[in-house]
Amino acid sequence: MERLGFNIVLLGMITSGKDTQANILKKMFALKFVETGIYSRKLLKEKSANGDWARRTTGKGLPLPTILLQKFLVSEINNRPKNKDLLFLGGRLKPEAQLLVKIMKQKKEGLLAFYITLPDKEVYKRSLVRKEGNMKEIYKVLDDKKIIGKRIKWHKDQVGKTVKYYQKLRIMHKINGKQPIPKVTKDILKVIKKYKKNN
Repeated sequence: MERLGFNIVLLGMITSGKDTQANILKKMFALKFVETGIYSRKLLKEKSANGDWARRTTGKGLPLPTILLQKFLVSEINNRPKNKDLLFLGGRLKPEAQLLVKIMKQKKEGLLAFYITLPDKEVYKRSLVRKEGNMKEIYKVLDDKKIIGKRIKWHKDQVGKTVKYYQKLRIMHKINGKQPIPKVTKDILKVIKKYKKNN
C-alpha cells in the first residue's frame, strides 16, 4: 500500500463525515490512526493516577493535561509501523495542535491538515436523522435541537481556534462537507496530490 511520506490531521464540523473520510483514506494509503478522543475516554475509565488526573480535567470539560497528551502522542509516533504514516483524528483544541506541530517539527516530518465544513442547518438535519436511525444510544440523548446548538457553538469557539492556528501555518485546507461522499474524497485527494508534488 502506498505511503504518503507525511502525516495528516483530519478535523471537521459535527456530523461532517470525518470518520467516513478517514476510513476511505486508510484503505487507499498506509496510515495508522491516532485518536486522542479514544485515548481520553480510556483514561477516564482507568484506575490509575493518570486516570484520576483525567477525571479532574477532561471529565469536567477541560482539555486533557498537556503532559498526558504529549506522552500519548510521542508514544504513538515512536511506535508506529515503519511502513506507515499517521492520520490524527482528534486534537481539536489549539494546545493539542501546537503540541503536535512541535513534535512533528522536532522529527522533521510533514503535516497536512484538513477541516471538513458543514452549514449549521445541515448539522441539525444530519444529527436529527442519526438520532432516529439505528445508531448508538448516546445520540438519542445528545441530539435534540437545544443540545445540538450548544455543541455547534462550542465547536466554532474552540475548534475554530485550532483551524485558525493551522491556517497561519499554511497547512490547513477546508473541504466542503455538503457534497456526496465521493466528491469530498476527491477534493481531499486533490490537496494530497498537490502537497506531495510540492514537498
